[in-house]
Order: sequence, then C-alpha cells, then structure tokens
Amino acid sequence: MTSAFEIIKENLLEKKYSFLDIDYLKSEYRKEKDKLDFVFDNYIIIGIGGSSQGSKAVAEALNKKNIFYFDHLSSKEIKRVISLVDVKKTGFIFISKSGTTSEVLTLFDYLVEELRDKLDFSKNFLAITEKNTAPLYALADHLGVKIIEHDPKIGGRFSIFSHTGLIPISLFNDDMESFLQGLKGAVDNFINDKYKLGDFSPRDSATKKFEHMQSGKKTNIMLFYGDELFELGNWLKQLFAESLGKKGFGYLPIVSKMTQDQHSLLQLYLDGPKDKFFEIYAINHNESDNFIDITLTNHKDAMIKTLESEELPIVKICNVTSENNKSMSMQLGNIFANSILEVLILAKLGDVDPFSQDAVEKQKVFLK
Repeated sequence: MTSAFEIIKENLLEKKYSFLDIDYLKSEYRKEKDKLDFVFDNYIIIGIGGSSQGSKAVAEALNKKNIFYFDHLSSKEIKRVISLVDVKKTGFIFISKSGTTSEVLTLFDYLVEELRDKLDFSKNFLAITEKNTAPLYALADHLGVKIIEHDPKIGGRFSIFSHTGLIPISLFNDDMESFLQGLKGAVDNFINDKYKLGDFSPRDSATKKFEHMQSGKKTNIMLFYGDELFELGNWLKQLFAESLGKKGFGYLPIVSKMTQDQHSLLQLYLDGPKDKFFEIYAINHNESDNFIDITLTNHKDAMIKTLESEELPIVKICNVTSENNKSMSMQLGNIFANSILEVLILAKLGDVDPFSQDAVEKQKVFLK
C-alpha cells in the first residue's frame, strides 16, 4: 500500500497528472475565460459521461434551475426543454473530447436544424473539443461557432478541473476560486499525508476498498441523503467503474437515493449476499430546525447504526455543509479531487490502467 501511495505522491510532485496540476489548470482556464463572451439567461450543456457529469453534479448541488443537460437521447425531453426556454437567451455548449461522440453529433445536427431560423449559432453555440479532423470540430468551425480546445492529455472522467468542467461551471457559479481551492487542499493534504479528524483520506479509503475487494466484496453501495448530491453519485459511478473495471479487477458502484431506496433495496442490502461495502454521502442538516431535514438526518443516523450492528462495512461517511455557495463549492472541489486520488491508488494496487477504456469500444463496432 505504501508503495502505491508513494508512486502517486511522486507523480503529483513531478506534475505528471495535468488534471490535478492546479497552476496549469488555473492558467489554462483563465486564458479562455477572460476572452469568453458567452453570457445568457439559460444554458444547455450537451455532453455524455465525463464530458458533462462533473458540471451537472455541481449545478445540482448548487440548485441551479437555469442549467439543463442533454446527456441523453430522449427526444421528448429535449423538445420539452427547448419549448421551455427562450432560445435566443440560451447558450448551448457541446462537449466531446474526441469530437466523434455519436450522441453529441446527433444532437448538434438536430439542434442546428431545429434552431436554424431562430438564433445566431456563432453567438449562442460553444464547442469544447480537441482540434482535429473529427466531425464536431469541423461542424463547429464551418458554422463559425466559438471553439475551446479540449486538452488531449485529459480524459473525460478526469476532466472536472479542465475546460470541460470549469468553463460550464463558471457560467453559473460565481465562486470558482473556492472550487479550485478545494482541489488544492486535497492535493496538498495528500502530498503531506496530513488530515484533520473526520477528513476524507484517499489513502485510507483506497486501502479499505482494496481489502474488501480482496475478501470477495465487489459491490459498493453509495447511499445519498439529500437529492442535491445525487448527480455527484453518478459522477463517482463513472469514475470508479470506468477507471478500475479491467482485467477482472474493479467493483460495481451502486448509486442509491435515500430514503426512497430504503423501501425497495434495504432488505437486500442488509440480508442479501454479503458481497457489499458501503459509503454514505449526506447534506449536513445538524443545525437545521426544519422537521423534514431533521427526519432525513435521523434516517441517516439510523442507517449508520444499522450497518454497524449488522457488521456491514462502511468505507466512508461524507457530510457536506450547504450553508452557502462558497462552502459548497470548496467541499465539492475537495470531493472530486480526493475521489480521483483514490482511484489512482486503487488502479496502482490492482495493476490496471485507470485512463484506458478499451472495452467500451466493443459496443461501437456494432453501432450503425
């Protein structure tokens, strides 16, 4: 375990992980943000998986109601959202690292046809993609759409602190410095291996998970108390599944919305196969006098006691304070960065490449 930690630490010190290099990321972000003229009442983000899930998690946590995500191919929902907003006052952001993502290209073509007579694409459209010969770059360039170049060294699920995440987030979050401070704090703590009591240590979490996996536990149940954090769960799901699921290694991450899932899945969690380990993510309502918040917290506390009494392993308990955007932004930046560091350690322990996703390409062979 020590060797895996030391390798990741050395790579950080040598700045081998551009997706966690705060000086580089801030410099690149400010370079684009300072010259970006893209201010609208509403925003629609078009991207799949890591291209959009990070900013979606932040938008949900900050309760932003003017941000919509087309990270699906539901024609009815897309039509509903388009009819809901004033498209002339809406910015459309298309994100695809490769520029070949089928869903993004389909939606680009669809929206061009639907909105051709309603707005100026050069003003209302923005693309974030690599500069290459792929369709998205070519289509955007042909229509005079503003293009921000995606860093070719940073993959989608690791791109939360690159243009993929920071540009969209900056359009609805006025405290980007706190978000980036969360990244810095996570990296600094990791390098110094110094944490306050109750802090999330990627080293400890990775150690516990690896031990559980070695003992045959291959399912991670992530219990979310507070709907604001549910999309964070979907980001974590992709990060861990796609980074670690190789050569027979990895585990299945399950995102469980509480308390709803207590009435459908809890029986299985507690009395089914003993192949699971648990994480708990919750909005901290300890200071609230709202009866609904108090009830939710009571359910969370009862679940912790239940898991402990049944001797079911809890890897971590993460309480997020939602008192203001600054605090929330910093905590989210910290959680994103710590989770990435945890994945890097687990990948090293499992001897897998966290940056590849070769198996995903198998489905594309049959895609028409």
